[in-house]
Amino acid sequence: MRYIIQWTNKYSGESGYVASISEKNRYFNNTYNVNDAKRYLRESHAKGTITKLIHYGEGNNNNFEIIII
Repeated sequence: MRYIIQWTNKYSGESGYVASISEKNRYFNNTYNVNDAKRYLRESHAKGTITKLIHYGEGNNNNFEIIII
């Protein structure tokens, strides 16, 4: 099993997947293609990434959900 993170904008309803995060610049790069999403081997790693994104302020506009693929 692999885990990916799906984001959904709280206001527009637009959604996609987290492709990568920039810890230096404190944001994430998105993709609309599930095949380009960053894959995590452990759910705990995906949860850690979501925690970082919320800390960066990305949770103000987006909801994040872990998807199993």
